[in-house]
Parts: sequence; structure tokens; C-alpha cells
Amino acid sequence: KNCASTKVMTTNTTQIAIDATELGFAWHARRRAPANAAAAAAYDAARMRLAGLFPIMLAFLLGTAAGTIAYVSIGSWGLLVPVALMYGAFGWASAGRGAD
Repeated sequence: KNCASTKVMTTNTTQIAIDATELGFAWHARRRAPANAAAAAAYDAARMRLAGLFPIMLAFLLGTAAGTIAYVSIGSWGLLVPVALMYGAFGWASAGRGAD
């Protein structure tokens, strides 16, 4: 709750475009009427939403770039590291659930 979705990157990509557009409109409204409290609140809200999505989108971009570099460098063997990390995370999560 109150955090960005990490399940569907299409949703995040769409939401970042919406938030960036809203931020641009709010920035323009705030610039035209600096004393308008509603414009300042809209700007702050859009900025906070965009800031919440930024780390997820940056991580997605870096992961995509790393995957591309691994595939180009070593081919299909580059899939071993992400698959091993995935199964390690599953094992770690499963072990944590059993301890409760």
C-alpha cells in the first residue's frame, strides 16, 4: 500500500508517463500562480508519486542493460546468473516462512 507495483512493468511505465505529465502540468500551473496553494499541493503530490516510481524504473533499466550485455557477451549462459538468483530468492523466502 502506498508504494509502486513491482509486478507489472507495463503498469509502472504507464504510471510514470502519467505522473511525469501531471508533474509538468502542475509545474506550469505553479509557475503561473506561485501563491496558489492547490497548484503547489498538486505539484508536490505528483513529484512524490514520480519519486516513488523512479527507483523501480531505474532498477528495471539497469537489469535490462545488464541482461543485454550478458547475452551479447556470453550468450545463453548469461541466463544462469538470473535463474540462480531467482531460485536463491525463492529458497530464502521459503526458509523465512518456515521459521514463523
